[in-house]
Amino acid sequence: MGGRGKAILFLTGLGDRISRFDSFAPRFTDHFRVLGLERRGQGQSDKPLSDYDTATLVNDIRGFLDVMRINRIALIGHSIAGTEMTRFAEVYPKRLAKLVYLDAAYDNARGNEVLMEAKLPLPKFPSDSVAAIYRGASQTHPDYAKVTVPALAFFVLFDKPYVTPQMDDESKRWNEAAFYVFEENKREQIELFRTQVKRGRLIELHDTNHMFFEDPKQRDNAVGEIRKFLLNN
Repeated sequence: MGGRGKAILFLTGLGDRISRFDSFAPRFTDHFRVLGLERRGQGQSDKPLSDYDTATLVNDIRGFLDVMRINRIALIGHSIAGTEMTRFAEVYPKRLAKLVYLDAAYDNARGNEVLMEAKLPLPKFPSDSVAAIYRGASQTHPDYAKVTVPALAFFVLFDKPYVTPQMDDESKRWNEAAFYVFEENKREQIELFRTQVKRGRLIELHDTNHMFFEDPKQRDNAVGEIRKFLLNN
């Protein structure tokens, strides 16, 4: 994505493309070498029939860094990428400088349990590989106690169900039901991060959505907070 300096790597959400960060990542190229990675099974990356567990996806990140000859990196990940980021911090602590969670610091295994307990159906997946990525993440509990690097986490909190006119009726119904299930769980996730991440800082956001870094009302502030965090030694 350009730039020079210390390296930062953007990781996508579930089923997303790295182009999601086209209006966001360039805001960091004046001080950093900015890269992006589409995990296996998504975008232009290969889509093998198997091996979508979290351990394999974490090793893919490490392999990418090896190929790019990068010793240490700051990871900035959206949504389900948080699962891989936390595990990377556990397995490769010497390869990591900092973590930035973009509405991503969640226990996806616990989230899946909550979904099952509420008898909500799984969301629709665009491909078998994306469904496999979800299954891998839904079997992974984060161990925040092993995160030793500084970590910044943004949490998006909804005051009402997130429904847009562009959604079909099924998606609207699912989001309305999920609101009452997940918002309570989200508070548990915030407290988990707050109490277990030794060098963590969290920012709660309202009146926005899961893609808050694209939101004109939130983007500048998010960029400022992340830049300050990354530049602070």
